[in-house]
Amino acid sequence: MIDISEMLGRLCDSPIAWSDEAAVEIADSLARSFGAVVDWDDEAGEEWLSVLIRDARVAIVSTGLQLVFAVEGLSVDLEIPAREGKVIFVPSFDDPVIRCDIAVLGQAFGGEEKFRTLDTENFSANDLWFATV
Repeated sequence: MIDISEMLGRLCDSPIAWSDEAAVEIADSLARSFGAVVDWDDEAGEEWLSVLIRDARVAIVSTGLQLVFAVEGLSVDLEIPAREGKVIFVPSFDDPVIRCDIAVLGQAFGGEEKFRTLDTENFSANDLWFATV
C-alpha cells in the first residue's frame, strides 16, 4: 500500500507550485521519451495531463501540484519532475494500491465531496484521476 497522505499534505502546504506550462513540458517530455501521447482538456479544467500508450494511462502530471504518478519500470527520464516535485510509482494505473486521508485529498483537490464514493483506503491512480477530473 502506498500511503500518500503525508507527502500530499506537504505538497499542499508548499508555497511552490509549477505552472500549467511546466506541467505540459514535463508531460510532453515523458511522452516523447517512450513514444506516447499527451491527453489534456485544459478548457474543461482538467487537473491532470495524461500520458497514454494505446489509450492506456502510464503517467499523469498534475497541473497544480508538483506531482507525477507513473507506472513502475518506465524507461523514461523523470529527473526533472523528481527534482522539482514528487514522482509516485504504481504497478499499474488500475491496481488499487494507494491510500490517503480524505481531508488531505480534499485540501489538495478542492473539496472532500469529490471523494465520498472513493475508498480512500484502497484506490488506484485511475480512481484518483477520475475523481479529480
